[in-house]
Amino acid sequence: MAETIFLTNDPLTRKRWARELFRLLLKATEINDLVGTTPNAIIQQRTELGKGDGDEITFGIRLPLVGEGIVGRDPVEGNEEQLRFRDFKCTVEELNHAVHTGGRMEQQRIPYNLMEEGRDALQEWWADRLSDLAFAHLCGDTSFKIAGKTFAQDPVDPDSDHWLKVNDVATESAMTSADTITLDFLDRMKQRAEVPVSSDAYKVRPLVIKGKKYYRVILHNYCFDQLRKNTNVGQWGDLLRAANKLALPNVEIEYNGMLISKSERIRKVVTDSTNPNAGVFRNVLLGCQAAVLAWGGAGETKSTRLSFVPYETDAKRYVNIRGGGILGIKKTRFGGKDFGVITGSAWGAPLET
Repeated sequence: MAETIFLTNDPLTRKRWARELFRLLLKATEINDLVGTTPNAIIQQRTELGKGDGDEITFGIRLPLVGEGIVGRDPVEGNEEQLRFRDFKCTVEELNHAVHTGGRMEQQRIPYNLMEEGRDALQEWWADRLSDLAFAHLCGDTSFKIAGKTFAQDPVDPDSDHWLKVNDVATESAMTSADTITLDFLDRMKQRAEVPVSSDAYKVRPLVIKGKKYYRVILHNYCFDQLRKNTNVGQWGDLLRAANKLALPNVEIEYNGMLISKSERIRKVVTDSTNPNAGVFRNVLLGCQAAVLAWGGAGETKSTRLSFVPYETDAKRYVNIRGGGILGIKKTRFGGKDFGVITGSAWGAPLET
């Protein structure tokens, strides 16, 4: 009796697994709830850059109208306000990783499907790399590299109009254990988002959830725990209950219109000389269109975003798997000014035992 068998390196298998890899990738990342396809997302994802369409995607922003309007019987015609746009380019680059699934004897010895294990391992690896890449750009970690190289574009420091330091310390390297985050400092970050300090600085556009305006705030775990220590128990309980009512993923507390969570991926930019785990962290307040995530066509067709390619070595004794994609992430900036991020530098350290 004839059988229809799809081998692991069959083109249909590759395409199916590549689609699954992309479909599941964002769900596995730490930034899943920040990414969306509309201008109301914190990280706006763009996928229209297909295979053969170049290595840059132009990302445009429509600025708010500033006209005063037309009163009474004054003529409307001839007094229209022109739409204003700003745009910048995000470069995409190829990123690959491969796993070795062993040979025939490895398949004989263990009860695992090594091809499926390799696919799952690549998915986990991609989720970690994508999360790290996003936080490096949102925090402005200019030291960030992948395999010692710049990937697509270097992250850039926050601009001075969108950057605060606890206790207004002049530089991050001058911050000490006295410069920990408080609710008052979060109030300052929110105020800076709402009321720019210079005429050419952008307001950070808030998210609208259930008819109310919010900002997302992400603190490093050490800073988050220090904030809890700096807040009285009763007030902290109120913040927890407020977050529970909203039932939003990854939100720990809600305070003054800020949805606050924690992440160990928040970048440490200064290391304490007496405690290598302590230092200064760049926490972020995020609004709409804080960054763009652009995908190129990396697969066998114009619209495929990830490629999944098994390949054989050593006279077909061993099977390896390559998982690759073409992408880029960039913090949204116009004229050297951050568009959707307020950065708050604060000192943090592990809790004492």
